[in-house]
Amino acid sequence: MNCYADTDNRSQETGCGKLTQTYTCELDDNLEWLRRTNVFSSIPLERLRLYALMCSRRRFRRGEFLFQQGQPDDKGYILVSGKVQMVRQYENHSVIVHDLEPGAFFGGLALFAKIRRLFGARAATDVEVLYIERETFRKILRQFPEATEKILEVMIRRIVLMEEKFLERHMHECASV
Repeated sequence: MNCYADTDNRSQETGCGKLTQTYTCELDDNLEWLRRTNVFSSIPLERLRLYALMCSRRRFRRGEFLFQQGQPDDKGYILVSGKVQMVRQYENHSVIVHDLEPGAFFGGLALFAKIRRLFGARAATDVEVLYIERETFRKILRQFPEATEKILEVMIRRIVLMEEKFLERHMHECASV
């Protein structure tokens, strides 16, 4: 984990008239993002700290894919900054299925199983994500299995929402019986 000087220049004056920089630890930031994310918000704090410790961060430039449709991936992501588009690609066109804002958890099915991605995740702007890998996630989950139900519930709701949006967009293509 990295600790870094506060980039907002919010230095505080001490009683001696000296300025001291405030420091933020990446671990604390990770913990806060996990607490604000509905998938992880119900996990007790002491257990959530393990997830925060095991998470990593990565930046993607606008237009880059975090993961590609059809490709294997073993990570679940939380969007820290920027916007991500979930994209379904076809032979001659692509469809944006869902737009994600900071705080969104996505790609979580890969934490439970070796799957190929149903959608691609493309950075609509420069983005930063917090991610956890499948094996790490599973190790923690084995120790604290009560979190499984909540995590699965949130992911299933997300899948249903994406499917509903997808079906609404393609309803005109369906044939009447």
